[in-house]
Amino acid sequence: MKIHFLIILVIGTIGCKQNNNIKNSVTDKEDVKHRVTMPKPDFYKNLYTQELLNESEIKNFRNSLIQDYPDSIKHKFRFIMMFHRMVDSAGYKIQPFSYDLRIGTDYIKRYYSYDKIGMNISPREFRTIKGKLIQIGGEQSKPTMINLWFTRCRGCVQEIPALNELQKRYKRKVNFVAMTFDDATEVEKFLEKKKFKFHHITKARSMINEIGTKPYPENIFTDKFGNITHIERGLPYNENSDMDVVLEHFESIIEELLTNSR
Repeated sequence: MKIHFLIILVIGTIGCKQNNNIKNSVTDKEDVKHRVTMPKPDFYKNLYTQELLNESEIKNFRNSLIQDYPDSIKHKFRFIMMFHRMVDSAGYKIQPFSYDLRIGTDYIKRYYSYDKIGMNISPREFRTIKGKLIQIGGEQSKPTMINLWFTRCRGCVQEIPALNELQKRYKRKVNFVAMTFDDATEVEKFLEKKKFKFHHITKARSMINEIGTKPYPENIFTDKFGNITHIERGLPYNENSDMDVVLEHFESIIEELLTNSR
């Protein structure tokens, strides 16, 4: 299913497709002040069940899910609600929506299938824009995080400060790689204006097609044997964000990988 417009509530980030047809905006479940201004729909359509809900019914639906999976100290529940491009039908404005449910790092329900989780990446060598030869896939001494991005992707750029902080916290324990189909000249020009502290691999469209799944930005985590263990959307960062809250989920994934690597 091709998605042209997407608003993610609760947790997520601004995102892009290569053709810029997808735009995401994020809010926390307790702070919806930053939602994109849109016409109010007459009905909401659950893309899982095809059921139409009015304003009152969708609030009850959302609240019932939150009540079914309450937060706890050990296992934090996250309800990620995604509103897709509004459509007109029989004179009514219909707002399609989907949602993800997650407890801790485990998804109970997820809109995208992410079939590449579990895939083993065969070892390949790439040269970074600084001339360093690095390996992607295969057995290594550390887990790896691969960020798929491109310079004109607004969501990719938005999450960079959070990615830099994650790299700062785990740079001795994890390999951090940013991979793009952009050429080296474009990336180098971008990096002159904005710091992005990952190792940068450019003109990697073939590899991206092999390991990538859905809209940019995408973050892929592999264990030290080159197995893809987690695939996540971008980080929900803005200048007013609490960095510890933003990084909480990714840090949980990394800590799990490090624990399993011992």
